[in-house]
Amino acid sequence: MPPPLPTELLETIFRYATSAGVDPHLGITHAKHEAHWFVKFKKDNLEKMEIKIALTRVSRRFRRIALEFLFEFVSIDNPHQAERLVKMMKEEPSSSELRPRERIKFLFVTFPNIPLVTEILRLCRGLRGFWWNPHDTQTRPQNWEAAQDEMIQTIPTNLRFLHWNAEVPFEIFTTFLQKASASLQIISASRIRAHRLLQHRLPRASYPCLTHLHFDHLSLFVWLQSVTWEIPSLIEVNLSGLHSGGELQRCFRHAGKSLRVLRLGRNVRLMPSFLSHILDACASLEELYYHTDGYLDDTPLWHSDVAHMKMQKVAIYAPMAKHMAISMLQHYFGPISKTRFPSLDNVIICDISGGPLIPNHYSVLMRRVSEDFHSAEISEM
Repeated sequence: MPPPLPTELLETIFRYATSAGVDPHLGITHAKHEAHWFVKFKKDNLEKMEIKIALTRVSRRFRRIALEFLFEFVSIDNPHQAERLVKMMKEEPSSSELRPRERIKFLFVTFPNIPLVTEILRLCRGLRGFWWNPHDTQTRPQNWEAAQDEMIQTIPTNLRFLHWNAEVPFEIFTTFLQKASASLQIISASRIRAHRLLQHRLPRASYPCLTHLHFDHLSLFVWLQSVTWEIPSLIEVNLSGLHSGGELQRCFRHAGKSLRVLRLGRNVRLMPSFLSHILDACASLEELYYHTDGYLDDTPLWHSDVAHMKMQKVAIYAPMAKHMAISMLQHYFGPISKTRFPSLDNVIICDISGGPLIPNHYSVLMRRVSEDFHSAEISEM
């Protein structure tokens, strides 16, 4: 009988067999293509649960090793699941095995029982990722905000990944961000409430590990005048819920040196002066995504003297792109020349109209074949 495989080798095999592409200990070190990557991140990891459960049923030795991976990603959708998890986390192990509370690395919560979630967070001190996306309820307890404040204060400050989708005052939210600033790598935040006249400037904060930043559904950028974030490693920014770009210019002065991907949401109006500022402030920018709500001729965005040496991809989301005339596309993007944009050879126009006559994800590709895009080849993707 051949000797059994070393435990270290089995651990490596199990890790590869159950990995969804993101190491919870190493984190993400490259730009993700998905704007809402947390959704895919959760789905991919929870799909691996069947493999993890199957490994625990092979033998006692396999179970002992596989349990380390079984509780890394935990999703809670109702109070019954939460109560069972709390009970399990409080049980003393029968041997030298780690308890579930010491194995949980990522916690996904979609039900609004804040006291139960707070208790779980208090026990999960090794947590690396927290997804808070509670279902909206018609009635909330009178102490909802106080309970949520307590929950925020309970989140471990060594967190790397944070997805937040619930109403919370900006001051309370940023207080936690500052406490976790040394480790936070990805922040995705929605529904943060910010008053236009903050009473005082917030302390300077440094986020040395932060690579991805996504703000959505909020008038949050009114507080940019009151914060100074040092983000030397920022790779990707995704912004929505903003109606003008003026408030963002100060942000890019502090975060633009390392930025490679910028995604502007449907309500962000990209005007020539704002585009010029982005290209000047973000010397390493490689990809730019933005929306337009009208005809491309309305704003001569690329007709100015803007230039960028590293830009490789421009994608625009527009209504009725399928019916845009070739001449309109060539006129709008035509001034983008190889002299001013030497790395930009392709432009993508994505149709956001939808409907029975327009396929989902319909898009048009413009490929430069000469000095500029006036004579670009145009094809469907």
